[in-house]
Amino acid sequence: MLLFKKEEFDRIRDREITITFRDWDKLRVEEGKEYKSFNLGFVRIDEVGYIDFKKIPQEDIEAAGFYDTDEFKQIFRKRNPGFNFGSGKLIRIKFSFLGSEDRTAAGVKPAERDMIKIMERLVEIDVLAEIGVDSEEFLQFLDFETSKNTLNISKNFNVSRDDVKKLMAALKKEGLITSKRNGFTISVRGKSFLQSKI
Repeated sequence: MLLFKKEEFDRIRDREITITFRDWDKLRVEEGKEYKSFNLGFVRIDEVGYIDFKKIPQEDIEAAGFYDTDEFKQIFRKRNPGFNFGSGKLIRIKFSFLGSEDRTAAGVKPAERDMIKIMERLVEIDVLAEIGVDSEEFLQFLDFETSKNTLNISKNFNVSRDDVKKLMAALKKEGLITSKRNGFTISVRGKSFLQSKI
C-alpha cells in the first residue's frame, strides 16, 4: 500500500502530481508493480530509488506538487520531523495513477485532457517505431487474462521481436500495458483508453 495526503488526491487524479518522496529506512515499493492507495485508488510505480535532497531538480519538486524547494522542505519537515536535510537521502517514487477503487476498466475513464495526451503520445510512438502497425492494434491484441510474450506478439503482427520489445517499453512507460514474468497484458489505463474511444 502507498498512502497519500487527502489534499493531494485531486491533483493525483488529474495526474498533476506524479512524484512523491519518502523518508523510509528501505525501499518498500517495487518498480513496475501496482499498489492500492487507501481512499484514492491504484497507482503503478514507474521508478523508485534513493536521491540526495540537494540533487532534486526543480521539475521533480513541481511534479511532487510543490512550488519550490523551500515549500517542499517546510511541508516535508512537518510530515517527517527527524529528517536531516543536510545529509539525508530521500526515496524518490515516480508513479502513474491508474484509477479508482473499482479495478474494472469501466470505472477508470480517462479525462478528456488525458485522452488527448495518450493519443498524441501514441502517434509519436508509431512514428518513431516505423513498423507499419498502429499502437492501438497492439493494445487491442493484449488483454487482462492472458499474458502474451514478445514471440506471440511478433508472430501475430509479423514484426521483429526487437521492434516489439521497443514498442512494449514505450507503451509501458505510458502506463498502457503492464509486464509480467510470462509476457505483457493491457493495463486498466490502457483498457479504459480503448473503451473511451468507442
